[in-house]
Amino acid sequence: MEKIIQKLKSKENIGMLLLIIFSLLGVTLCVSLTDSDELWVFQNIYKMYNGFQIYIDANVICTPLFFYLGNILFHILGANFFVLRIYNILIFTFFYFITYKILRILGIEKKVSTICILLLIMFGDYMFPRIMANYNTLAVGLCLLGIYLMLRKECEINYKTILLQSIICFLIILTKQNIGIFYFIALSIIILLNKKDNKIKAIIEEVIILVLLGSIFVFFLKLNGLLDGFINYAILGINQFATDNINISWLNIFIIISILLVNLGTSIFMIRKGSNIIDDKQRRCFIVLSSFSTLLSLTAFPIVNTAHSYFAIYVAIIEIIYIVNMIFKKSEIRIRKIDKILKIILLILVLVDIIINIYNFCLWYKYVFFESNYKYEEPFFGTIIDNELKENIENVVSFIQEKEEEGEDVIVFSSKAALYMVPLKESNGFYDMPFNGNFGRLTEEDIIKDLKEKENTLVLIEKEEETDTNWQENKNIKEKIKNEFDYIGSIENFEIYSFEI
Repeated sequence: MEKIIQKLKSKENIGMLLLIIFSLLGVTLCVSLTDSDELWVFQNIYKMYNGFQIYIDANVICTPLFFYLGNILFHILGANFFVLRIYNILIFTFFYFITYKILRILGIEKKVSTICILLLIMFGDYMFPRIMANYNTLAVGLCLLGIYLMLRKECEINYKTILLQSIICFLIILTKQNIGIFYFIALSIIILLNKKDNKIKAIIEEVIILVLLGSIFVFFLKLNGLLDGFINYAILGINQFATDNINISWLNIFIIISILLVNLGTSIFMIRKGSNIIDDKQRRCFIVLSSFSTLLSLTAFPIVNTAHSYFAIYVAIIEIIYIVNMIFKKSEIRIRKIDKILKIILLILVLVDIIINIYNFCLWYKYVFFESNYKYEEPFFGTIIDNELKENIENVVSFIQEKEEEGEDVIVFSSKAALYMVPLKESNGFYDMPFNGNFGRLTEEDIIKDLKEKENTLVLIEKEEETDTNWQENKNIKEKIKNEFDYIGSIENFEIYSFEI
């Protein structure tokens, strides 16, 4: 009987994995190329693939695990956008599968859990999987793994738990430092609330493990000559990033606060009522979910857009599902034929999901294998590029190549720089991502001075009439280039500037 149960569980897991992969495949592959997070992520991993170094040639402002894993995948499968999107599918499959396992361990039945997963994937026309491969997704996915492992052990706090959770916390810190720090604080709160004795000792053990692992990481950076660059971009640049990139949606803040208040209020009420409403296991589950959901919600700042808000409140969404499920189970309301209704909802969602993904996959396959002339060995293989952008890339790349043959360097000071540096397999360091907060310790004056000291160098900035320039670009530096450098012409959507001493 135990063997049969294990086989059934295994089939459930395999079935859910296949459903999630299929739900991500078509909609993830069929995405057009723009100057977005996906392009910048690809550029940085592609630099590493071509022998450039993170924190030296790539101004990455977060910790490096996501980029190293991407580089490994590029070396195994090839370096192109198709492989990057496979990376995205792997990350989101892990992300949603762990979510499913958490829902199941919280006592939510299979059909309801599956419906929740499909709704989370399909929300906003698959808005979040289409963010593409991203360190935020990987970091929150690791948080979910830590939460699942803690819930599976019924939130028991012992040395093995602290060791395992500290390792997971360190991996999260290696993926995105602020999410890792909030995870550490939440974990410490759980230890204080759940452990009956030796609480301080347990937290000290957690800190010691993190310090030891952190020392190994610092030694690795020092050994590879990356420590100064890491400090420059991932530590010193954070303050500027946090102050210069504030982008607040008050609607998203309202949603975050509302969800947190509902969760915290319900959790406190449930816990205070004790055994009259919930048992000890459920109490510990509430402590874990509330601690993590509250702390991780702070990761929405400073860019409180829809994507950041979604990841920030993701654990809170799981807690809401848990609360609603618990209230429904404990109420005396009985809905007739509820099982049949759930089956119909699930069937509709699966059918819609199948149709959308097959349609998107066919569109992508038609473009990549019949309309696009990019080969697998080329970086743009696997993505969709409209003819206008394709022509733009070819013309600007040809211009840069011509100038390089004449002995002149070209810096594209724009969020679109990666469109041209990627096919050229070149790097202009931090100039390839000229965003607020991505310059480390350098000031705007330092950058202008550096540009002026470069010999035989042309600087390309987007024309004023361009309306799709990225809001994170440093506008002050662009204005100084216009005012202090000589305008010598234009190419496509760029003005060309040079500085003569």
